[in-house]
Amino acid sequence: MKSEENVVERLKRRSAEAKKLGFHLRTELLDGEQATWCMIGMKKTIFIDLSQTAAEQLRTLDEILADFRNEAKKSQPARQKSPSQAA
Repeated sequence: MKSEENVVERLKRRSAEAKKLGFHLRTELLDGEQATWCMIGMKKTIFIDLSQTAAEQLRTLDEILADFRNEAKKSQPARQKSPSQAA
């Protein structure tokens, strides 16, 4: 991360990272509901609360992406040892 980036620039960069992971981003007034991600049809969609500041949106997006990565790691099958590693 570049130290001279402001919050809005970091939010834009993190949003681009989310899109590279296949997410569609939606900013909406969530009316007190928790920002999260879900599948809509075949699309991974992240909901960000439009009423939050850029710093809050960035923190929320970071948390959502971290949760997604953790879930993805858990759902991957454990690596099996090759015969050479088993010895």
